Amino acid sequence: MPAAQAAPRLDDDASPGAGVKAAHRAPPHGLKRGEEETVIHKNWQELIKPNALEVIPGADPKRRARIIAEPLERGFGMTLGNALRRVLLSSLQGGAVTSIQIEGVLHEFSSIPGIREDVTDIVLNIKQLPIRMTADQPKRLHLTAAGPGEVKAGQISEVAGVEILDKDIVICTLDEDATLNMELTVESGKGYVPADRNRPEDAPIGLIPVDALFSPVKRVAYKVENTREGQILDYDKLTLEIETDGTVTPEDALAFAARILQDQLQLFINFEEPRQVEERREEEEPLFNRNFLRKVDELELSVRSANCLKNDNIVYIGDLIQKTEAEM
Repeated sequence: MPAAQAAPRLDDDASPGAGVKAAHRAPPHGLKRGEEETVIHKNWQELIKPNALEVIPGADPKRRARIIAEPLERGFGMTLGNALRRVLLSSLQGGAVTSIQIEGVLHEFSSIPGIREDVTDIVLNIKQLPIRMTADQPKRLHLTAAGPGEVKAGQISEVAGVEILDKDIVICTLDEDATLNMELTVESGKGYVPADRNRPEDAPIGLIPVDALFSPVKRVAYKVENTREGQILDYDKLTLEIETDGTVTPEDALAFAARILQDQLQLFINFEEPRQVEERREEEEPLFNRNFLRKVDELELSVRSANCLKNDNIVYIGDLIQKTEAEM
C-alpha cells in the first residue's frame, strides 16, 4: 500500500496572499489543468436553475406582487431569499423629505394657530409621501394653503426631477382664516437616515430635520417550500412577497436588488470564465467532402464502367463510395 502523503503546510511566516496565489498556480493533486477547469466549470453550470420567474400581481400591481422562483437546489431558497430581502429593504435608492421649514415655527414641538395638527403630526404625514426622484441634487418644494379645509400633497408645488405619486395624502387641516407656508427639501439616498444627520452645519433658525426612509420597498417576506422537478422532490421553491411605495414596481425592485448582489459578489471571483466544455465528436469524425456531390459523369471512366454505374442508378460520387467491394 502506498504511503499516505502529508497535507501541504504553509510556513508560519508566509503571508495569506502568498498561499492563495500558490493554490491558484498549482492544480489539486491528481488533476491536470484541463481537468481542474472542468471540475470548477461543473460547480455552477450543473446546478439546477429556474427557467423563468412567475409573477402574481397583487390588488395594486404597481405596488404589490408575489414572485416565485422554482426549482432551486436544496438550500438555495433560504440563501437567496434572505439575501434578496436584506438588499431590498436596505440598499435601493429612493427619494424622501429630509427637512422642512414652516413660517412662524421655530422647532418641531410647536403648535400653529389655526392648524389642528401640531408640527410633529405634520412631520409624520410628510414622511408618508411617496416621492419618485430623478434629480441628483436636492430640490426644494413649496406649499402654500389657506383655510378652511384639508391640505393635501397635491397642493405642493412641482419641480423638475421630483414627482409625488400619491397626491391625496392629507398633510394637515386648516381652520378658517388660517394659512400655511412651508418649504420642503427633498433628496435622494438609500436606507434610513436619522434626523440629526439631515441637519446641515449652517442650518438656519426654524429648519426642522426629518428622519428619512429612502427605500422604496415597504415590506418583503419570503417563504421556502419543497417542489419537484420530474421525479425528484428534493428542490426548493422560493416565494417573495414584495410591497413598494409605487415609485418602483416589485419586479423592478427585485431586479435592482439582484443586480446589486451580482455586483458585490463579482469581487470574489478570482478567475476567468472557462470556455464551455464540448465533446470533440467533430474531430473524431471525418469532415464532409464536397466531392461527394459531384456526378460520376465527371470522372474519366470507360464507356463500359459508366454504363454499369448508370444501370445501377449511381449518379453521384457519394453514391459510389457507399458500395462495398463485393457489390462493385
